[in-house]
Amino acid sequence: MAGRQVKLQQAEKGSILYHYTKSNGVNGILSNNCFWATKSNFLNDPNEFSHIQGIVDKICHENIKKPALKEMFLQDSIYAEQEKQRDYFVLSFSKCRDSITMWSEFANKTGYNIGFKSDGIIARIEEAAEIAYHGLVVYSAKQQMQLIRKNICSYLPNFLRMPLDDILELGKQDRQNETYQKACRKFQRTIEVYAMFFKHEGFAEEQEYRFIFKKQKDTIVHFRAKDGFMLPYIEIPLSEKNLPIEEIMVAPQNHIDLAKSGMEYMLRTKGYKANVSLSNIKLRY
Repeated sequence: MAGRQVKLQQAEKGSILYHYTKSNGVNGILSNNCFWATKSNFLNDPNEFSHIQGIVDKICHENIKKPALKEMFLQDSIYAEQEKQRDYFVLSFSKCRDSITMWSEFANKTGYNIGFKSDGIIARIEEAAEIAYHGLVVYSAKQQMQLIRKNICSYLPNFLRMPLDDILELGKQDRQNETYQKACRKFQRTIEVYAMFFKHEGFAEEQEYRFIFKKQKDTIVHFRAKDGFMLPYIEIPLSEKNLPIEEIMVAPQNHIDLAKSGMEYMLRTKGYKANVSLSNIKLRY
């Protein structure tokens, strides 16, 4: 992880991370020990990656007093096409055991929720693929601003051993100045990562926990049809030994005896001893 450049809160030891999925999803995970990570700009909320732009603009406005320098820095960092865009893929979990928001978003209210021991599943994923970043999504606007402020006011000056104003003045004199360009690249990469972990506080109930994977030269990208378009994803194949499953919960609209008993039989057949329970959420029809 990128040291002080990016700060993410990671799962507490002994906690549970929940993965909400449809019936065919839970079948694939239990049968193949494989997760699918979706390309970052194809996630369910198409606006979440533009959310950070307002945060960045506000922090830069507060801390860069000369408007011309602020616009120059924003243009040369987060709005610039300085390098080939990196391809990131996202695998989502949640700290929330029974969330109607998560049921609706990921399981169509008829799927399942697999609860994994956090230490175990993180270790297994690390064995299977190189994790670029992982941690809790940040929903608090105050915390989001603190993270960006700390990066621009503390990390960049410390890294380059120069006050922010002096860095920007170098850019004003020469946009290709090495120190200024280095500051732009560092800031761009920071924002690129935080964009995948900053969401509007209205989604806070999700308590989402994300794993981010960077596409490598040998990474195979797969595609599946969804809502009339092709959705890119990569496979995260875990080793064949049983997964660290603590429990499985049945979705609110799937409260039939066969949903629970079928899952219990499937777990026994595959050598699991995890408990199967029903969602406590009552839906009105």
